[in-house]
Amino acid sequence: MNDVPQSYLDAVKAEWNLWAPHVSRRYELRSVYIGGGTPSLLNGAQVYSILASLVSVLPVSQDCEITLEGNPDSLDFTTVCQYAEAGVNRISIGVQSFSDTALAVLGRLHTANEADRAVNAVRQAGIRNVSIDLMYGLPGSSEDDELRSLRHGIALAPEHISWYNLTVAPGTPLASMVAAGSMTMPDDDKVLDIMRRGWQCLASAGYRHYEVSNFCLRGYASIHNVGYWTYKEYIGLGVGASGFLEGRRWTNVGDWKAYRDRLERHVFPVGSEERLSKRAREGEYVMLRIRMPCVGLSYADFRDMFGEDVHQVFGDALNRLADDGLITMQPDRAVCTQRGLELNNIVAEAFIE
Repeated sequence: MNDVPQSYLDAVKAEWNLWAPHVSRRYELRSVYIGGGTPSLLNGAQVYSILASLVSVLPVSQDCEITLEGNPDSLDFTTVCQYAEAGVNRISIGVQSFSDTALAVLGRLHTANEADRAVNAVRQAGIRNVSIDLMYGLPGSSEDDELRSLRHGIALAPEHISWYNLTVAPGTPLASMVAAGSMTMPDDDKVLDIMRRGWQCLASAGYRHYEVSNFCLRGYASIHNVGYWTYKEYIGLGVGASGFLEGRRWTNVGDWKAYRDRLERHVFPVGSEERLSKRAREGEYVMLRIRMPCVGLSYADFRDMFGEDVHQVFGDALNRLADDGLITMQPDRAVCTQRGLELNNIVAEAFIE
């Protein structure tokens, strides 16, 4: 199955060629994430071609994590075998729910049975690092429905589970139904109760809560995602892709024609960009680090990164959050409490200008 035109892959590789002189010999490839849209429509040869372009420029770390994101209806045994042969060693499957009713509400094209088959196909293909995405807080779903879906996912024993609250995006059919009153979102108290019960289920099954919405078996935290949360630099390639390098954040143009035209002129296809102030970078760093309950905000790491004492920069915010029971101030770091994880948006807002 191949619905990705070769012209698009050629353009992505052309964008990478623009980056090559800037990154060659300065960085090491620690993770690759092939995501966005439906990357599992790529065939194995195309995935291999992309990876070959990357490694021709950068050295590859011994434990490099290469993830491909896919929908259950586009993952089968033969295709996943091709991905494994191309170098993919981690598959992230967008299951969302193991309830056919919930999947219909979300407008997903796959069924719960297809999700089961996709997980089994990945296992049979020999990939030993599997992640599944599941949602809670869905319109019309009961707590029992959503916990049953989570337990179903746990029973498949993936190495990693992302379990997160549904956010209704503006302009989507679901947003229109909610606005019209034909769909009702659960209230905050119900969502909080589901979240707590789900966290308990995951902990009981041996999954480590290593980020607000992410859980893993020992040794299977996502290298790529941890990179985001520890403020590592990254380059995004493709239409609408984003990157962060040397304090500069950018997003590529979202239109294919504009993207292609710029690359034909050997120009970076950037649509918008910003150079963050030191204060903004410090705030983002703290906000992201504190999302990880097993790590938290190391005072020494902050000083190494920015050359300042975090207590001097954010002392008032840290003390206020501690007084409110949202974080615990330890001798060497600040860590979110259970309540702080539950109300992480409040914690994050304390550090963002």
